[in-house]
Amino acid sequence: METNKDSQNKKRLGRGIGSLLGGASIADINSQNEYSISNQAQGTAAPSEVPAENRIWNISVDKLVPGIYQPRRHFNKESIEELALSIKENGIIQPLTARKRASGGYEIIAGERRWRAAQAAGLHEVPVILKNITDSEALQLAIIENVQREDLDPIEEAEAYQRLMQEFSFSQQQVSEKVGKERSTVANALRLIALPNEIKDMVSKKILSVGHAKVLMGLAQKTEQIKMAKNSIEKQLSVRTLEGLIKSFNSTQKQTPLVIPGQNTTDPLKVDLSQRLANELSEQLQKTLGTKVQINYKAGKGDLTIHFYSDEQLNAIYEKINR
Repeated sequence: METNKDSQNKKRLGRGIGSLLGGASIADINSQNEYSISNQAQGTAAPSEVPAENRIWNISVDKLVPGIYQPRRHFNKESIEELALSIKENGIIQPLTARKRASGGYEIIAGERRWRAAQAAGLHEVPVILKNITDSEALQLAIIENVQREDLDPIEEAEAYQRLMQEFSFSQQQVSEKVGKERSTVANALRLIALPNEIKDMVSKKILSVGHAKVLMGLAQKTEQIKMAKNSIEKQLSVRTLEGLIKSFNSTQKQTPLVIPGQNTTDPLKVDLSQRLANELSEQLQKTLGTKVQINYKAGKGDLTIHFYSDEQLNAIYEKINR
């Protein structure tokens, strides 16, 4: 169910695109789609009553090139093939946006995925809205369109925000206003940039969540971040468990092998054994032995106490240990 906050974000994004498209909203563009699809084969422009800045032109796919400010680095082959099938059946529902190149042809500002799918579908022309906009506006529009469609992975989104700040001297607040996101959202996304490339690739490939990645930033050394990231994936650790391990590690800056009951003892999970983890282990022993167990741990030493309340219970504990 869509929340008020989601609705507000979509409205902000819609206004952002509208301002960059010279006042054309997504609804304005969609109202022209029926014309674009039915006349795509003729290579004609939209009717003359449509404002020039919003007019849809049918342009040869060979005259279009990917935009230099495209924030997307990964295009899923299967997704493009699925879109190509849809285009064969229904045409291109929303036009691309492009601008003229000084060297000839047109640079795609928004819609490279549709352009790729159109070629896969065998189309010779695609509907395009031509805009006369600056480099800054081109990057903004590319980011807004991709963010609104949720096409960017978290790393691509963070890198896009960074480009706005580095190449056009935008502040975080200005980026927030341009793309229609809360400032805190932009700030949190930018934090991911500091992660090692290996971890960023894990996030992009969706084998490590953003939540895990943010927690890993609690480790000072990149080598430790990578090691813990791989460990988290291998052991399928929750974000909460990973956060606890990192806090424990930072408190002692020392790692001690620990074998958690039920795990493969030939491949132990190496973590820092703090009192918190000792308590977790004691809880597992209590379930196994059926009695109260206490572990007091300090700097690699401590004591393990197993409570029993009758001779019968002691014998039962002995039997369980010696199974």
